[in-house]
Parts: sequence; C-alpha cells; structure tokens
Amino acid sequence: MTALDPAAPIFQPFAADWQPLAPAARRVGAGVAAFWGLLVGIAATVPVAVALDVGLAAKLGLGLVALVLPAVVFATWARTRWRRTHWRLDDGGLRVRRGVIWHKEILVPRSRVQHLDLERGPIERHFGLATLVVHTAGTRMHALRQSGFLDDDAVALRDALLPETDRHDDSL
Repeated sequence: MTALDPAAPIFQPFAADWQPLAPAARRVGAGVAAFWGLLVGIAATVPVAVALDVGLAAKLGLGLVALVLPAVVFATWARTRWRRTHWRLDDGGLRVRRGVIWHKEILVPRSRVQHLDLERGPIERHFGLATLVVHTAGTRMHALRQSGFLDDDAVALRDALLPETDRHDDSL
C-alpha cells in the first residue's frame, strides 16, 4: 500500500504526533448519529402533532423541521467529536485525546493492560473499521473503548500494547 492509498493504515509505532481517527469513522459516526436524531425527532414530533389543532400543512411543516433538525444537530456533533479525537502510541502507552466541550486525555500504560478486545460490528466491517477495547487493572468499568480505527491500525495497536510477558503465553 502506498502513502496515498486512503485504505492504507495510518498506524505509525511510537509516532511523536497525534494521529486522527480514520476518515471513514466520520461518515459512520455522522450516519449513526443522524439515525438517532431522526428517532428523537419522531418521538418528539408525533405527540406534538397529534395534540396541535392546526391544519395538515402546518403539521407537515412542523414534522419536517422536528425530524430534520435533531438529525442535523446529532450528525454535526458526531463530526465535531471525530475531528476532536486523536490518539498516539508512545513509550508511556496509548494516549487518547478527545472531547468537544470537556476535553479529556487518557493514558493507558502498557503495564496496566490486562487484555485487549477488537470489536467489529456490521457497519464497522463494511467500512473497514474496528473498535479497540483496552481493559486495565481494576473492575469491569476500567476499560478504554475507542472506535474509529482502521481495522489494520486496531490490530497493530492491539499487538503493540500487549505486555512483553504476554506475547508468548501459548508457547509452553
């Protein structure tokens, strides 16, 4: 794969710069958010339209605005979250920086990694994406779940985050 190939993984081990999520993750996130926005719009519109004592044209106009507006807002929010999420792998471990209003930087040191999962739902598989779940020492709530990685990048990150002692557990 060449550097200009859009399907080429962007993973660079121990990269000094923050890496963006895959461009396909923006489309997936915006599409899923728009779908949820439509559902919210339907849930809000139906009771209001039934309760209003106005003509059919007014109900249709209100319904159109109430359906489209949440979908656009949710999709815009998802695109902004995608644009504001970056990651890097360095000597300290995996770092993820994300947040639109509340900014958060998460560091998962390699020494705290218990196990790693890769999740690929049907939409993610279609777009060549994966979600990396890094479980750390502690309760089940101690995990970093980050979606939006290219599948090859997620596999490479999983392999790079394995503690040295766990790399050859199956060779007894």
